[in-house]
Amino acid sequence: MNHQLAGKKNYMNKIYKRSFKRNDNKELLLYGYKEHNETPAKELEVVDPSKPHMRWNPSRQEWVTYSPTRKNRTAFPPKEYCPLCPGAELDFPTEIPFKNFEVAIFPNRWASFNTHNDNLFINELETKNSNGQCEVVVYSAKHLDTIAQMSLNRVELLLNAWIDRYKALLNKDDIKYVMPFENRGEECGVTLHHPHGQIYAYPFIPPVIQKELEAFKKENFILNLMSSLEDKYYTYQDENVIATVPPFARYAYEIWIIPKRQVAGPWELNIEEKKSFSLALQKVVKGYDSLIGRKCPYIMGLHAAPTFKDPDFHFHIEFYPPLRHGDKPKILAGSESMAGVFIMDVLPEDSAKILREHTQ
Repeated sequence: MNHQLAGKKNYMNKIYKRSFKRNDNKELLLYGYKEHNETPAKELEVVDPSKPHMRWNPSRQEWVTYSPTRKNRTAFPPKEYCPLCPGAELDFPTEIPFKNFEVAIFPNRWASFNTHNDNLFINELETKNSNGQCEVVVYSAKHLDTIAQMSLNRVELLLNAWIDRYKALLNKDDIKYVMPFENRGEECGVTLHHPHGQIYAYPFIPPVIQKELEAFKKENFILNLMSSLEDKYYTYQDENVIATVPPFARYAYEIWIIPKRQVAGPWELNIEEKKSFSLALQKVVKGYDSLIGRKCPYIMGLHAAPTFKDPDFHFHIEFYPPLRHGDKPKILAGSESMAGVFIMDVLPEDSAKILREHTQ
């Protein structure tokens, strides 16, 4: 089924969404500026759905989810067998059984959160089903196109695809929080080199977001930060957004991309703000790559409100490259892992100066 996203226009481009029902009755969503009507090729074999569960950690006061089927996921396949490439083009079944696509989103076959009814009981331990949803977001049909290599139009398409999934997932009763994110590079645990991200739809509000919610209820610390930050912390800005190294950064090259107007989530961005946000997103990734002379590893996550209307929350994206300085890795050792206290050896104002030279 193809349809135009209601009210979505990307300057002169309409955005189409095709919903294709896979052989396991799950939806593969294809987003693009061109209507997708291609006949599917051979599909992957159906696998048993994951049935993850959570256990409560009373020491850290947090849920830990367990999904044993994740050990079966594909890891470091050769390019000719990449499960995220167009399957019909490879003449080999993949997650996307077509010759071409622009942006694709589909359920993760080895999900860490997946709504089911098989309850697990363990004596004297608080457990729950890990309800929710996990999705894979494939940025491009091209095997090496990262956000840095994609056209700006494609980055905007990705942003609109994220927004569309927010609108669908936040309306589900078993979902309390939605986070699109990207793990880039083997240093961040990536097992597939084809550029992609994920969307986790949690059955609870994650601890980090809960702390942000509490902080925003006291004050909009991001607006206060923007009004008081000296230019020396900025790496890039225009009339709608800033990209900045926070003065309290826990990673040497940590960057936040922040809309100058307070919005609860990307669904509230107007057309010009989307354009600015997409450009800043691409500039940051290109800047990271330029800084270390290769595809820079990072963890990137969208921090939005848990609900569509929140007058306090200020949407932003956070980037965490696991680097100490230069291309030296940052290892979360004793203080960070055991005590939760980060130790930094690079001042944020110094790293901002370095990054600014690469993101303009």
